[in-house]
Parts: sequence; structure tokens; C-alpha cells
Amino acid sequence: MRNCTVILKSRVAEYGLLRRSMMAFGEAQGYSSGFLGMLELTLKEAFVNAVMHGNHDSGELPVIVLFQVASAGKCLEVTVRDCGAGFRPDDLPDPTSPHLLLKTSGRGVYIIRRYAEIANVQTDSSGFSLTLRYTPF
Repeated sequence: MRNCTVILKSRVAEYGLLRRSMMAFGEAQGYSSGFLGMLELTLKEAFVNAVMHGNHDSGELPVIVLFQVASAGKCLEVTVRDCGAGFRPDDLPDPTSPHLLLKTSGRGVYIIRRYAEIANVQTDSSGFSLTLRYTPF
């Protein structure tokens, strides 16, 4: 299995299904438990952002997650798509700034960037896509 698409309802509770799909895909690819833990952390952040900020918690809207193995297995790209207007990651404030340290939110993209490359962001008439690139181990 080199590609996998998971279509979920826009509810945070759907993350369990996404996690099970991600683990099955990752195990089929032979990814290490360390890599799968990192993937789980970043994917949860991206999924929750899609549900909360992209689809504004509208359960009837989908969140689509596409896993694609590329570069002869040396690269994994994960695209998370919602129905929102999107955002520009470079426009987000740095959550490590002194005036933001005590905020209880706003760290999702920061966490994602620690473990994955943001390979692409795209907005079109049907929504927003965030593509993350990983080097599996």
C-alpha cells in the first residue's frame, strides 16, 4: 500500500479512526515506532486545526487525509484537507515569544514544524490543503 485516503467527519472524536488508519498504513510501510509517534503527534495537530479552524467544528464537513509514499519510499507526504479559507503558516506568531508563553493555544503549527516540512499550502474554491513531508525511519 503506497497511498491511503481517509475521509473523516469534522469532529475531534474522529481522530481515533485517523490514528488507527495511520498506524495500519505506517506499519505496512515498516516505519519505526519512533517515527510513528512523531507522525501521530503532528497529524493530530493538523487534524484538530482542520476541524476547529478550517471547518469551524461543523460535523457535516469532511476532513480528508491523504498519505502518499514518494521518492522510492524515502519520503512520506501527508495532505490534510478541510473546507476552510486557509492560512499562511509564515504569518502565524511565534508561540515562544515572551508575550505568548502563557497562552494555552497557538502551538499546533509550531509543533508540526519541529518534525515535518510544510511542503505545500493551497487554497481553492473547495477548501484548504496542508501538505507535510517526512523522512521516515
